[in-house]
Amino acid sequence: MYECVKRIKEKKIQRIDKEIFLVSEKHILKARNGDDYVGLKLKDKSGTIDAKIWNNLIYLKERFDEGDFVRVEGESNYYNDNWQIIIKNIEKIDENTVDASQFLPSSRKNIQTMEKELFMLINGVGNQALKKLLTSIFEDKGFLAKFCLAPAAKVMHHAYVGGLLEHTLSVAKLSKEIGEYYKDIDKDMLLTCALCHDIGKVYELDPTTFNYTTKGKLVGHITMSYTIVQNKLKELNMLPEEKEINLLHCILSHHGEYEYGSPKKPKTKEAVLFNLIDVLDSKMQPVMSAETDGNSGWSDVVKIIGKSIYAPKKNNGLF
Repeated sequence: MYECVKRIKEKKIQRIDKEIFLVSEKHILKARNGDDYVGLKLKDKSGTIDAKIWNNLIYLKERFDEGDFVRVEGESNYYNDNWQIIIKNIEKIDENTVDASQFLPSSRKNIQTMEKELFMLINGVGNQALKKLLTSIFEDKGFLAKFCLAPAAKVMHHAYVGGLLEHTLSVAKLSKEIGEYYKDIDKDMLLTCALCHDIGKVYELDPTTFNYTTKGKLVGHITMSYTIVQNKLKELNMLPEEKEINLLHCILSHHGEYEYGSPKKPKTKEAVLFNLIDVLDSKMQPVMSAETDGNSGWSDVVKIIGKSIYAPKKNNGLF
């Protein structure tokens, strides 16, 4: 149910006949000829797709808003290496008549199982002050519930329910493995950074539309993650100042470069290594998840790398 996006991208349907979507974005835009049109992003359980309204604008554009559930009629179209829907008719439907969770893409992994893995990793931290810090953050049931269901991003990577938890576990496991290889790395520090680096995303992204909240736009998850950890460190007062500074620096610098929104560039061994681990997981998840055409072997453009992926079937005669 509610997997129209997947069926469009698999070329199984061309005509969209009263399918239901969640409107995750709505913008009034200008075409090259100067005419207005409505640009949308529509979401269902199988993914997100661009959509456009070219005709009957005065009538159609006022019938719905961002965050509404809508019934759509139109046709699919492949343009600029991506699928889209050209909308002929659209109407808002009562949100009480649908199960909102059915329209949100979700992690393929079991959230309860991942939650258990999270606490296993926390219990494996040897430094008792860092373990206490992590326990203090994640044993807050209200925060944990939001954290386990939050997406890790709006679009680029792990953009689904449970995505933040899945990404956090992935970078934490990579940190444990890679930290063993580089012997002079503070492995507990690296693991703690992995578990804390994105906790601000709980407040940065709307859990239904995955759009940025006002706080997300004005403050951002890096600063919010830093603030949460800094406040907990002050409250607990257990960690030596040098380690506190290193941990906070790792969080502030995990995007690596100023142009990627990082307030600081990584300048400790742990910070440099964690930035590379975070980039690795954030790029590989959408690459590994890219669906390829059964005939050509090529995927749509994977936005985070700006390229299509070639992955022919194993029985392809070329290999």
